[in-house]
Amino acid sequence: MNNIKKRIIGSVLGLAVTGLVATAPVMADNLRMSFIVKDMTNPYYWRMGDGAKAAAAELGIDLSFVSAKVNGDIEGQISVVETELVKSPDAIILVPMNGTALIPKVMEANSMGIPVITADTRVDDGPGKVETFVGLDERTSFSGMAEWVVAKLGGQGKVAILEGFRGSSTAELRLNGMMDVFNSHPGIEVVASISADWDREKALKASEDILQAHPDVDAILGSNDGMALGAVQAVKSAGKLGQVIVVGDDAIPSALAALISGDLDATIDGNTDQVGYLAVKAAYDLVVNKIQPEAWIVVPSSIMVAKDVSQEYLDSRGIDL
Repeated sequence: MNNIKKRIIGSVLGLAVTGLVATAPVMADNLRMSFIVKDMTNPYYWRMGDGAKAAAAELGIDLSFVSAKVNGDIEGQISVVETELVKSPDAIILVPMNGTALIPKVMEANSMGIPVITADTRVDDGPGKVETFVGLDERTSFSGMAEWVVAKLGGQGKVAILEGFRGSSTAELRLNGMMDVFNSHPGIEVVASISADWDREKALKASEDILQAHPDVDAILGSNDGMALGAVQAVKSAGKLGQVIVVGDDAIPSALAALISGDLDATIDGNTDQVGYLAVKAAYDLVVNKIQPEAWIVVPSSIMVAKDVSQEYLDSRGIDL
């Protein structure tokens, strides 16, 4: 058994899904599923794909793991969903770019009798039927990160936020989690909250602007690691490394390397491989074993700092920094 499966299966033991049984799964011939993510450029989705493919291999599923060319191309993702619907898969797992725009495609799948599971990012409540959502509690996760930053600042300081795509449930929940905490601490001032669209280059420019407008800023929180690394670049260029706290989310390999080097202060490991694995497993149990999953399959997360990037951790994820 490879390291990914060992880690995922070990973690899954502590996660509850209604009706899951300990017996061996029923095997089905010619089972096909589509797993549609936002893009293939972000290692975040590579890791999700690793988990999804591990589950597919275990269960004998022909898995189509696909995406739009770039994150933010909503029409492109809609086109990808349309292409997958033509194949009439047994189930679709969707990581929607936008909570509203993908509802018609969810409804189309519903009309074809194809069950839909969302992972990592939700579609908005409405007429589209989704069997379950698989993902972490983004709001609580980023509340934890914000509390970590507040503690580092001793409850006093100026902070700036780099948001993801506005309208994305993931971006909004992460932002809301931060603001829940910052609004409860009168000694914390949010001097800027800028959408950098999950993009490192946009985050670099936004962070440069923040540092120029607010040279006394104490912390920059990136809603993902790509944006956090853009902030790190801006902080280093301004000669303020070690003076400005920078944190991110996703625990991608380049962020782990930045933790070790001391450039990045913290990130969140959202266990994306578990998201992929559990989404495929839930779809399989629904289609083959007729087991209806809970409305939300919660995947745990944790804050990581440099000391957490052990060789054992890297080996468990198959990462060679």
